[in-house]
Amino acid sequence: MKLRTLLITLPFVIVLVALAVANRAPVVLSLDPFGGATPSYAVQMPLFLALFAALVLGILIGGGVAWTSGWRRRRLLTRRYKVLQREVESAKPQPSGPIAHGGANLPAPIQAPAGPLAP
Repeated sequence: MKLRTLLITLPFVIVLVALAVANRAPVVLSLDPFGGATPSYAVQMPLFLALFAALVLGILIGGGVAWTSGWRRRRLLTRRYKVLQREVESAKPQPSGPIAHGGANLPAPIQAPAGPLAP
């Protein structure tokens, strides 16, 4: 683990553990805004659990909003990438015809001069 990550994560974890230890008392979480003193739907849980749940829910909602806000840009960049890929493929040189194997495309062999060789 990198030192930078450790220096950020460790204090955050210490604060979260301290928060959890200090807020262990049960609280009533009511999801009925008109229930008054006797809500029809209520959950009793430790306060730190309600805070952690709110934190996780906020992270998920924020991540979802950030992801959906970048959707148009990602779609535009994907289209541009596909256009560029087609241009690269069309710019590649195409073979002019079938390549014959054997001596048809080879240069003529070098002929030795006629006559005696001088040493």
